[in-house]
This record gives sequence, C-alpha cells and structure tokens, in this order.
Amino acid sequence: MDTIRHRTILAGLALAVALAPAACAEPSEDEGGLTDGTSDGTSSLDDEAGDGSSESTDTSEDGAESAGESSDSTTGSETDTDTQTETSEGESEGSGTGLDPELILFEEDFELASVDTMPEDWDSFVAWQVNAANTPGSDNFALVDATRPHAGAQSLHVVGGANPAMLTRPLPDGTTRIYVRAYVWLTGKLGQNPGNNHETLLGIRGTPGQASDEVRFGEIKGVIGTNEVPSDDISPTQEQWGLGPEISAGEWHCIEVAFVADDGPHRVEAWRDGESVHVVDDPSQWNNKVLGTDFLDGKFTEFILGWHSFSNYANEVWFDDVVVALERVGC
Repeated sequence: MDTIRHRTILAGLALAVALAPAACAEPSEDEGGLTDGTSDGTSSLDDEAGDGSSESTDTSEDGAESAGESSDSTTGSETDTDTQTETSEGESEGSGTGLDPELILFEEDFELASVDTMPEDWDSFVAWQVNAANTPGSDNFALVDATRPHAGAQSLHVVGGANPAMLTRPLPDGTTRIYVRAYVWLTGKLGQNPGNNHETLLGIRGTPGQASDEVRFGEIKGVIGTNEVPSDDISPTQEQWGLGPEISAGEWHCIEVAFVADDGPHRVEAWRDGESVHVVDDPSQWNNKVLGTDFLDGKFTEFILGWHSFSNYANEVWFDDVVVALERVGC
C-alpha cells in the first residue's frame, strides 16, 4: 500500500509540473498580449492587419484610428466631388475657358437677363442713341431672347442695318490688348459679298457713344477685314476685295478677334472656328496707306458688339458665350 501510495503521489506531482507552463500561458495570451502593448504583441497585430485577414475584428486604438482615417478619407473624397461638381456646373454656365480668372476682363452668357432686356453692366447703342430706342419689335434692337441659344437657354438677338444695333461695355483704364471670343449665328454671311462697303460685327471704341472713333472688325468691300475711323482706312487691300474666307450664315461659328497694342506693331487678328481668317499688323496691309503701326492708340475705351452696316446690308445676328480677356480664349 505504501508503495502504491508513493507512486500515486509521484505521478500526481509529475502531472502538475507538466501542466504548470500551459496554465500560466493562458493569461499571458488573453490579457497580457492585448493589454501590455508589448512590441511582440503589436507586431503580431500589425502582421495580421497587413495580411488583410477577413476574420479580424480588431477594436484596438489602432483600429479606431484606422477607421477614423478611412472616414476622413471618405469625407475628403465627397468634398472633392462636390467641389468638382460645382466647378463643372459653373463652367457650363460660363465660358469654360480654362483661363486664369485674373486674365478675364468680363464674360457674358446672357442667362441672367430677362427676355427682351439688356444684360447688366452693358449699354446699348441703337439707331445712334445710347440707352434709347432699344425696344422689342422695333426695326433695330439688341436684346436678350430665348429663340436661338448656343448654350444654356438664352442669347443676344441683334437686328441691325444702316442704323446700328449694338451693345457696348467699358474697358478697364489702361487696357492695351483684348482677345474676344464669341459664338455667332448670322442670317446673312460675312465675307464674299462683292459690292458691299463695310460692316461692323464687333470692335473697340475710343469715345463712348461715338461710332466715328472705332476700330471695327467685320467686313470691308465684301471681304472679312478691319475698318478704322476717323481715317476710314480699310484692310485688306483691293486685290482681295470680294474674295477670301467667309463666315457662313445659318449656323453657329466660334469667332475670335484680337486687338493688341502692347507687343510690337499694333495688330488685329481674327479666327473662325480656330482657323485664321484675317490679320493686319503692318502699314502695307492698309488699302489707303493712312495708318501706321500705332493705329489702336486711344481706342481701348469700350468694347462694341452687334451689327452696323455702311452698305445698307441688314442682318439678324445672335451672339452667345462672349468672353473678353487679356489672352487668347480659344473655342
């Protein structure tokens, strides 16, 4: 019996010794490993997180920070999307030029004015009068309407002829160059009209309200060109009259015109749908040889837009998405 009892005691002690390490290891894994924040424990968690295990249900501080970062990232993404949406909407309502806003003197899409009125910040020059005689249904007018927009819902509708029908807008003091972009729809084409004298589509004016002090882009002697008054010199020269490119009727065209007086000899240059159709930058290009290299001096007082014919060539024109800037705008 003593022998049996002795053996039983020894077996029990051996079993206790064998089980002791395992019993001590359980608290270390459940409590110490997660709460001590030891490098071993952290490394193990980082490795698991790095593995992207789908079984992970980590609610530790690291997990909370990670969730916070994810939430911030989502919020930032939503904010960026909102900003992009606002920018996109703003561009669709405006010029969408991509130019630095500081280079844009003004732009007009005719969306804010009521039909049969003028847009804000503009004056009219109709039948030789400033801000008078510009009434719907009259023989000549320059008013906003909704019959033929290029974009949006409205555009500027102009009916003019021997009597001018134009809108004008002051240019900032000290201006020495402008680049104009306008979408234009003509009832009567511009260019290749032999027998015509000269017609104004847009230009710049030295004296407000005075059509006798202008540099006019449009048509001269049946060809796309430039006319300056009071000299009444015209470009191009006679051998090109009635020839050359045209701006066709019955469709929208992107018209760009530059009036530049601060970069060498003064010049007027024009493009139709991105293609050059006219340039005058040398005295030899003026038919009457009156003007020199400084023909734009004193002319940057106001911008003019509309229709005025010195051939009794009546026309009906729509303008939209007008931009006047210090650099070329593009179509």
